[in-house]
Amino acid sequence: MGSKKLEVLCPCCETKLQVDKKTGEVIWEERKPKPEVSLTDMVKSLESQKKEQQNMFKKHSENQKERGRVLDEIFKESQKHVDKSDEKPLRDFDFD
Repeated sequence: MGSKKLEVLCPCCETKLQVDKKTGEVIWEERKPKPEVSLTDMVKSLESQKKEQQNMFKKHSENQKERGRVLDEIFKESQKHVDKSDEKPLRDFDFD
């Protein structure tokens, strides 16, 4: 007969597992050691994140300025159309 244990490699974290065939319970596990990150790599990562955030802020600021300009144009165009209208606005007591 065969062994009562089954060795499995997790596809996500590459942990080696020994599983009992009958119960399906994990008997033993060996986790893959995480690579150690150097301080230099962490600083580089933080610097790149900072640059990315600055770029996002700059882009957002430019979008807001552009949005303000577009809204001003829409407002001016609306005013032109309102000024051309000869009709008087309706008042509540005109409906009586």
